[in-house]
Amino acid sequence: MNSENRVLYLDLLRGFAIFGILISNLPVIAEPPFGMKINHTDLSKLFTSLGYFFVTGKFFLIFSFVFGYGFTILLNSSETKGFDTKRIFFRRLLGLLLLGILHACFFFNGDILITYSLLGVFLYKSKDASLSDILKMSLYSWIVSALFYGIIGLLIHYGSKEDPALTKTLTDQSIQGYLGNFTTATLQRLKEIKLTFPFIILFNWPSAFCLFLVGLWMGRQNTLNDPNTFFQRFSGYWIYIFVLGVISNSLFVWVNLESISYLSDFFTGASLAIGGVSFALLYCYGLLKFSESQHYLLRGLKSAMASVGSMSLTNYLLHSILLAFIFNGWGLGYYAKLPPEKYMFLVFPIYGFNLIFSSLWKKYFSMGPFEFVLRKFTYR
Repeated sequence: MNSENRVLYLDLLRGFAIFGILISNLPVIAEPPFGMKINHTDLSKLFTSLGYFFVTGKFFLIFSFVFGYGFTILLNSSETKGFDTKRIFFRRLLGLLLLGILHACFFFNGDILITYSLLGVFLYKSKDASLSDILKMSLYSWIVSALFYGIIGLLIHYGSKEDPALTKTLTDQSIQGYLGNFTTATLQRLKEIKLTFPFIILFNWPSAFCLFLVGLWMGRQNTLNDPNTFFQRFSGYWIYIFVLGVISNSLFVWVNLESISYLSDFFTGASLAIGGVSFALLYCYGLLKFSESQHYLLRGLKSAMASVGSMSLTNYLLHSILLAFIFNGWGLGYYAKLPPEKYMFLVFPIYGFNLIFSSLWKKYFSMGPFEFVLRKFTYR
């Protein structure tokens, strides 16, 4: 795979991850994320289950891997051009942190940019570690992620079984705040950060850092110069990876829909650590085969997805802006009024907009608008 195709595959990974992150974030923006179901039907349970099974805990892993791999490209590029690598990278992290704070305050308090900016500090400190040490740190992070997923399973059990009154209070406050004006929605978002940020730490931090390190490990070896060689290592094991992913993700769906006991909820919650990695690996392999396709119907889609990926920061922020307008009271005001089987169909027009907007933008500009702002901040 030449340099151009390698960049195309990375952009496809980003573009595909952005699609999955949109699906994952949509329920959190569309209705209160505290476990109380409003306007849900039996069909809602099916849509929710499919989301847990195929999406939750998978796509941000892919995006985290690309962040880690892209870090090695940034290091090499900065050193080749004679830049102060440490200064460049830390200014980039600071830029992401500032954008993340604005994003979390005004549009979506489930922001991931703050996480990436803070964990990026530890990624930089790991850059000179040996390849074996990087793998060990990645394994330790993966084990911690399983432990934290199990803790989330316990919290789900507590919320649904032990304190339904608290769940109702939080839900009512959320609806009232988000269906008000821009100020009340912002204040409610800020109020909920004390709940959402600890959840993000438990759910995202160990897993994201694990994949940061995997990306660093593969980037140090230029693995994506020939990704087929890397995936050939799993030849003969794909069926086992698939079965393992199906079982572990099914267990994770179970804990979110049928809370039974603290012990069962801990272990079924922890199963996402296996299910997320299994399906993320399968998705990456499938996307590689997609990137190699020369079918004329797929070439246009491949190019558009790569454009989305090359503007991943812009498209990620656009998702939150558009969805906040659709669901908040200062916009269309659909918050907590639509069941999952209705609001999930918003994925198609919004991602379709990403595909068209990104393709047109890239015809005239080399980078997206928020990428341009971040680059200017990084390099002054």
